[in-house]
Amino acid sequence: MDRGAVSAPRTWSTRVATGGPARERLLELADYVDARSTAYCTRAAWLCAAAAHLPGEAVALTIGTADRSVAGLAALTRSRRRGVWHIELLGGPFNDYGQLHHDEDTGDALAAALVDWVEREHAAWSLDLAQLPGESPVVAGLLRRLGRVRLEPGAPIPQILGIGTDYVVSRNRRRKANNALNRIAADGRRAEQLAVREPAEVARWLPRVVDVRRRRDHACGRRSHLDDPAARGFYETNVSDLATAGALTLDLLLVDGEIAGYGMVVEEPGVHRVFDGRVADGLEHYRGAVVCDLAATARASADPGVTTFDWLRGRTDGKFGNHEVHRVHLLASSGAAVDRLDRWERSARDRLKAALPAGVLQRIAER
Repeated sequence: MDRGAVSAPRTWSTRVATGGPARERLLELADYVDARSTAYCTRAAWLCAAAAHLPGEAVALTIGTADRSVAGLAALTRSRRRGVWHIELLGGPFNDYGQLHHDEDTGDALAAALVDWVEREHAAWSLDLAQLPGESPVVAGLLRRLGRVRLEPGAPIPQILGIGTDYVVSRNRRRKANNALNRIAADGRRAEQLAVREPAEVARWLPRVVDVRRRRDHACGRRSHLDDPAARGFYETNVSDLATAGALTLDLLLVDGEIAGYGMVVEEPGVHRVFDGRVADGLEHYRGAVVCDLAATARASADPGVTTFDWLRGRTDGKFGNHEVHRVHLLASSGAAVDRLDRWERSARDRLKAALPAGVLQRIAER
């Protein structure tokens, strides 16, 4: 529902749309959002896909004045468990970059409106805003206004700055990719590398890519995000949207026509960002991830307009570079009881996982 205009601090007015109207509001504000977005996962298409597919109730909170109809936006989602409202950024754990969109001078006003809405509309609540820029005026405004609030380090984001100029991929990494291709040939098998960009071709390969990702996740003893129909719909919509916009390249290593590894890269002005990638279970010895990563970094290195290669959040052995981005995770709640409940839920999940044998975890993942 859309509750229309309600009062907000100072001269600002706040408008809150939830559910279906929230997605419509985001569509209306697509130009505003995209002009202020810092990465593909903060753009309007991504937020609308999250509102359409992911669980929880979408929320679009905007501030404005008579002469500036929109001066800030908080795109959120909320869900209720055990009597507590849980509020997070729209897109939640899928957002490698989090953002609250606002004009240069309106970050503090957006923070004030957000705190007012959270405290006025929810008796018991938990606020979880991940991967925000630490220097954001919205973050500063939230820290000043919220009583039970803490700031934690976000997951690091490894990057290559100056790819192709200040940073050149090492011979050792190039050798690993060549060795992988030589091993395929030595085994009497046929290797083929593809860089797929046409939307129709991306759509043709996508079901096979999804199958590779799910099988690999299961083989590692974990459920795959793409086992969930909602998460899979969100993923496939974003891949399709990015391909249609001409912003996505799908690198494939094929062995006798089968996918041995894949990587997806989103290409934005000045920066290429890794969207997804896996090796195929049973063919991991051909090092498909290394081959596809090298193809992606070589492409970025050869483009004089690209200055940064972004691996997105989380350190792994396969990610390399010369820089890390560090963002922040803001957590707040309405009271100690909510904090205790959140801790109990997390510990209960951890205890259950620790108590189950690895074989059981894998069977659960494969269901």
